[in-house]
Amino acid sequence: MTEKETLDSKRSAKSGDTEDDWLCYAKFREGDLSAFHELFERYKKRVFNLSYRFVKNREAAEDIAQEVLIKIYEKKIRFRPNTKFSTWVYRVTVNASLDHLRKIKFFGFSLDQPMASGEGDPAPVLEAIGDKGSSSPLKALEKKELKIAVESALKNLPEHLRIPVILFQFEENSYQEIADILGISVKAVERRLYHAKKILRKVLPRHLNS
Repeated sequence: MTEKETLDSKRSAKSGDTEDDWLCYAKFREGDLSAFHELFERYKKRVFNLSYRFVKNREAAEDIAQEVLIKIYEKKIRFRPNTKFSTWVYRVTVNASLDHLRKIKFFGFSLDQPMASGEGDPAPVLEAIGDKGSSSPLKALEKKELKIAVESALKNLPEHLRIPVILFQFEENSYQEIADILGISVKAVERRLYHAKKILRKVLPRHLNS
C-alpha cells in the first residue's frame, strides 16, 4: 500500500461519516423531524469548525454554520446515496466560507485571534502542527516562532492550494473526499497538495520533515 493510500485509509476511518446519514435525511424528507435533529447534532460542530478554519471569526463561522444547516432543513440537497452526505455538507461550507471572505476582502489567517474556551471550539491552526505538551521556555519560544511562520505561510498560499491543505491536514478528509468536495480529480488534489507542501517546506524548513 502506498503512503497516499495509507493516509487516505486512516483519514476516511477518522472522518466519522456514517452510512446512515442518507437514511436520516430520507426520514427527514418524509417528515421525521427527529431525523433532522440527529443530523444537526452530528454536523453542527464539524460545519462550524471547518468554517472557522477559513474565516477565523466565531460569529461569522456560527452564521455560516446556520446557513448550511438551514439548507439541509430546507431540503436543498439532491438525494445521492452513492456519495457521502458529508461531501455535500463540506462543499457548501467551503463555498459559504469563501463567499464570506470575498465579501470582506480578507484572505488571510490570524493565529492571534482570541480563542473561545468552550467545549467543541476549534483549535488554532498552530495546535494542529505544534507540540501541545511542551511547557519549557525553549519550547514556548519555538512554538511562538512556529506560530509566526505558520501564519505567514498559510496567509500566502494561493487559495486553490490553501483549501486542500485545510481539508486534508486539519479536517482529515481523504484525497477522494477532497476531490468530491471541490469537484476536481484525485490527481488534481495530489498536485495541489504536492505544490502546497513544496511551498511550505521552503518557508517552514525547521518544522517540516524532508
